[in-house]
Amino acid sequence: MNQRHRRTRKCLRLPVSLGGRLPALTADVSAAGLQLELPQVFLPGAQVHGYVLHEEAELPFRGEVAWARPGNPEQSLYSAVGVKFTYTSPGLKELLYRALC
Repeated sequence: MNQRHRRTRKCLRLPVSLGGRLPALTADVSAAGLQLELPQVFLPGAQVHGYVLHEEAELPFRGEVAWARPGNPEQSLYSAVGVKFTYTSPGLKELLYRALC
């Protein structure tokens, strides 16, 4: 990861639901995407959709898995995936803008 990319990301823990069924947590966010930690792993190229839960609002997004790192259940390690946004709701855009400034 280059220095410019690293500066545009912010560590932020937010609850996420993928497909309305799979819980996840953000590890970090940027205006272009987010890193999720979750029990399952997705293959790069997979299309995902879901929402970030902030306060009482469900803030939808769609994206593509850019990279994936499988977890290890024996060590209680979650999988990690990087999701590049293809759509973000106005509410999510606003939340990310506030978090990144």
